This record gives sequence, C-alpha cells and structure tokens, in this order.
Amino acid sequence: MPNRLQHPSLFLAWSEAPWDAAVTGYPVWQISHVSLSGPDADAAMVAFEATRDRAGVGLVSCRLQHDRLRESMFFESHGFRFIEMVYQPELALAGTVLVEDSQILPVRPAREADLPALLDIAGTAFHNERFHMDPRLGDQLSRARYQNWVRTSLDHPSQRPLVMTEGEAPVAFFVTEILPDKFCYWHLNAVAPAFQGQGYGLRAWRSMILYAASAGLQGVRTSIAARNERVLNLYARLGFRFHAPQMTFHWIRETTS
Repeated sequence: MPNRLQHPSLFLAWSEAPWDAAVTGYPVWQISHVSLSGPDADAAMVAFEATRDRAGVGLVSCRLQHDRLRESMFFESHGFRFIEMVYQPELALAGTVLVEDSQILPVRPAREADLPALLDIAGTAFHNERFHMDPRLGDQLSRARYQNWVRTSLDHPSQRPLVMTEGEAPVAFFVTEILPDKFCYWHLNAVAPAFQGQGYGLRAWRSMILYAASAGLQGVRTSIAARNERVLNLYARLGFRFHAPQMTFHWIRETTS
C-alpha cells in the first residue's frame, strides 16, 4: 500500500523498496506519483521530508516523464539529483514469425546450481544502470544490489530467472515477469563476459523473443538507460518500439554516501 502526502499544492505517493533496503542497510523509498498544483508546494514538501527523516530513509528515487521539467526542477531544489534517462522498449508479438534455427539458444528456468555463475555475471554487468552511475552509491553496493536481485528471483512469487546455455556454460540470463496484460517484462538481462563481442547478445535476445512467442504471450517490455547505446541499437534492430523516455532522480542522505 503506497504512502501519500495530500496537500492543495502537492500530491506525493511513495512506497518502500525492501529489496534495496536489504542491500543498503537503510530504508529506501520510491516515489511513484507527483503532482504540483499550487504555490505552496515547497512548504508542503517539508512534511514529506520530516516523515522521511523520522523513518531514517537513506535513498529516495523518482521517475518522471522527460517533459515534466517543472517537477524535475522542484525535486532538484529539494536535494534530488538527475541520474539517468530511461527508455522502455516494447515489442508486440502478434503476427511475429520467428523461425527456430541454429542461432537460437536453449532457454530454461534457472536452477540453484546455476546461481554461482549467474552471480558472477551480475557482478560484472549493469554498469549503465542507475546504482552504478550514481557516484554516491559506489560499485560494491551496486554489484551487491544486482546480485541480490538475481539471488532472490529464484524464490520470487512472480519473477522468474531464465538462463541460456552453450553446452553447459551459461551464456546469458534474463529475470522476467508475466504482466496482467500477458506481456513479458524483462527486469534484468546480461551476457556472460566470456561470450560478449561474439554475437551472443543478438542470439540471446532473439531466443527470448521466440520463447515468449512460443508461450503465447502478447509481447515483451523492458527498460534501458539511454547511455547504453549498444543495447539500444540491438532493440531497434529487433523491431522494438520506444516510448517517450523518463528521467530518474535520486535523493541520498549525505551520511550514507
């Protein structure tokens, strides 16, 4: 259940991120909705900040549509910092014809025995993601975040880690979730370092599209930082459609950085 601040000049909704708190060691919040509607928004924000400080929150994140400059300036005036621009590529699978060929990799659910290899991959990937890009958080914390995400996905009620192999070696993994509209959401995806630069990225992504289509799903969605140009080009090559980007902001308590 999200928390709310309702004021004539400001509406905020936010929720806790316990998966991140497990890694950071302090509470983490995510703002999911903001509406500025009056001249007293700054005064109203004080109530949110007091609640945040009483809870000992060390990190607050927020995403805004790219054209919400008034809101972005508002958050920056309250200590938030711009971290990244994010796209959310989407591919509808209706009418998609994919032929399984020798380039398609076998896809299967990840097993406990895969975990050491998947954690190694997660520890070297995601350098373009927001935790890595925020210099106040540090690489060690960032690696721990994504490794913990992979680890907990094995027992997650709705997320499912899938792995692709070449022989016995894990080539790539995807952490996925089936959404109510029958789209598959790709939360995390990465190629093992030993297989990078050899065309395995295209093979893995094509294999996952075929896997979703074979399961009767309506499409695929994901998110990607705008700075990750190589994978952005891969999505474009595969026919994904790009919605308008979003801006990500972080507020971090000074004593936690």
